[in-house]
Amino acid sequence: MRPTPAEIVEGLQYNLRADLIPELQSPWAKRIAGNMLWALEHLKQRLEEEHALAVDENADLRGVLAAATTARAEGGTLADALASIDLAPGDTREWPAAEELTAENARLRTLVDAIVEAFPAERDDAAEALWREILGYIARQTERDGALIEINPG
Repeated sequence: MRPTPAEIVEGLQYNLRADLIPELQSPWAKRIAGNMLWALEHLKQRLEEEHALAVDENADLRGVLAAATTARAEGGTLADALASIDLAPGDTREWPAAEELTAENARLRTLVDAIVEAFPAERDDAAEALWREILGYIARQTERDGALIEINPG
């Protein structure tokens, strides 16, 4: 579909550079326009990468829920701690809209937060395995966030 989101952003950038910035008089206005150019470049690059990263994160979060379900089935203190949490991973679509991804991501993160908050002080083998899964998710999420933070146009 034309224009693509990237083409729209490029058009806005062009208009800022070619039409608006040359007409600006104050250093403050020029700085704000420069910040807008940076934000538009950042947005353009995120449009290209963020959807795939969000799909990946949601799959990763579902993996944590699967590990929690397995750990809960093993019984012990972890089963009691997780008993009130609905660990159902929810339905997935192959390529959901960004709004669906965002809503699903918020739901899944809330569930993982609830798991962390319910975690028992005493950890048996099942709890340790789940805790390692959660720490692995956090490490992978940090890498995904880092990929977006690195989008820092000059």
